[in-house]
Amino acid sequence: MEYYYFAASLPMLSMGKELPITYSAFMEKAKEQLSRKDYEDLQLAVFSSSDKEAEIPIVRSWQEYARSVQSTLCRIRAEILGFSGYGGYEIDRTLESSLRSIVENKDPLEGEKAILSLYFDFLTSREPSSPFSSAALMIYALKLQLIEKANAFDEAKGRAEFERLYQDIESNIKR
Repeated sequence: MEYYYFAASLPMLSMGKELPITYSAFMEKAKEQLSRKDYEDLQLAVFSSSDKEAEIPIVRSWQEYARSVQSTLCRIRAEILGFSGYGGYEIDRTLESSLRSIVENKDPLEGEKAILSLYFDFLTSREPSSPFSSAALMIYALKLQLIEKANAFDEAKGRAEFERLYQDIESNIKR
């Protein structure tokens, strides 16, 4: 199904820019504009991992990619820490190379933003030919979530939380 008016009314999204609309506001509008089935499908297009396997091809593709990123990250980090035994699945060498350079970055905030950009680029590469389709709206919803997550990082709050956790660990060690 095509949603010409709704899709045309949505602002453009770019990684590294302010959010033009929140994910929750988008979902409220979507609930009013989409068919019940398409809205239910749209609810499966989430950034967080889901146990429910999607039937919609673009969401299934997203879930597979996100799992691949996470498992590759785990394997790379395990190698760096000297652990072994993380194998048994096919390795995407291009993805591994990109993630390895991200993991080697000493700034964890920049690394996290780079991973979110990797996800954003993946979604951009999967955009359907019709920007008015329900699949395009699912990609839009996922991109909104990525930008929201990237914009939620606050270096001062992160540093304060790190210091608090570090002091908690230090006090537990001294006991």
